[in-house]
Amino acid sequence: MRTQLVVFSVLFSTAMWMSKVAQPLHFENAGALTAFGVGYAVMACVGGLSFAWGAVADRIGGLNAVRLGVLLYALGIGGRVFTDLAPAIASSAVAGAGASLALVGLRPWIKSSVSDEEIPRMVAARGVGSQIGVLVGTFGAAGLFLAAGDRGSGTTLALGIAALVALGGFLWVCGIRGGRKPLAVRPGMSEYDAGAGMRSIAVKLAAVGLLSGFYVSLITPYLPLYLTRTGLTDAGAALVVAGMSFIQICVTGILARRGTGTRPIKLFFFAEAAAAVATFGIAVVLALPPILTIVFFMARAALVAVAAMSEETIQYAVIPGNAAGFVFGISQTAFLVGDALGGALGGPLWNSLGPVPLAVIAGAATLINAVALPALFRTPRSAPRTELAGA
Repeated sequence: MRTQLVVFSVLFSTAMWMSKVAQPLHFENAGALTAFGVGYAVMACVGGLSFAWGAVADRIGGLNAVRLGVLLYALGIGGRVFTDLAPAIASSAVAGAGASLALVGLRPWIKSSVSDEEIPRMVAARGVGSQIGVLVGTFGAAGLFLAAGDRGSGTTLALGIAALVALGGFLWVCGIRGGRKPLAVRPGMSEYDAGAGMRSIAVKLAAVGLLSGFYVSLITPYLPLYLTRTGLTDAGAALVVAGMSFIQICVTGILARRGTGTRPIKLFFFAEAAAAVATFGIAVVLALPPILTIVFFMARAALVAVAAMSEETIQYAVIPGNAAGFVFGISQTAFLVGDALGGALGGPLWNSLGPVPLAVIAGAATLINAVALPALFRTPRSAPRTELAGA
């Protein structure tokens, strides 16, 4: 299962990031940035309906949802070659629905295929594959642009290859057998109690997802700017960002082998709180030699990787198996809302307050999240270790 997840995640993430690099350049070359902007908004809106796609995944099965989602994504990305407004909107809607369905479908697929004890390794394996895909997709796009020589033909080629890579992901998951069907409720629990518990979990996950998305997008897009403020060149900043990705791959690779436990709340708290301290540290050392800022960035990247893997593992532990797609979808929708909010506020805060206050605000949001998740999902001593356990 780990190999299956890693290979699929590499293929899907490679296609996604190659297309992300190529799309704006492709539309700019065609003089169709308006169509790109409208299409991007459509993709975000359709993809943001993750709770609806999660409900679909619960109905048709997680693995079937992944298959259908990645096929739709391949078709949508292939359609992004056309830059007129109507095909741009149509292909964006297909790609957004496909990407969201595939990502949400992963959760019920994993939940129905492995035991609770194996889930932490599956979560980390998926993270390793995704991060490798980010590097392959971005560097692959750059290589294709260089090889093509002509910028216009290079972006078209990159979009076509991204669609083919996504299609390769579809063919890969078509060869995988489905898992068992999750149990509807924990033995001994009534349907009424299960429904009430699911609603409570959904609200809590939405709150955590909103906060997580907010603090991530509040500072992450501006990491290269922080680095150039310390005196690094653009190329130097890019190398540091690449190094951060490499560190996250190493950290998640270790977690994929060792695991984190089925409900690593303490690990999440310490990692997220330490990430908050590292973010505050960036604000303190920004005016000092660049090496100090680089050290804090690298430490923060490793800690965020641990916290993200721990948070997702905790989600698996508390979400009922029969509604894994729907509840995960709610969490993902909330994350995207928070992501949009943080992205909208980050620019004005940077321009009006500067990089130091922005880092302080992001660090405070990270610290609040470090406390909020354990407080919302702490397990009473008398309660079972897994709430509403599905499979």
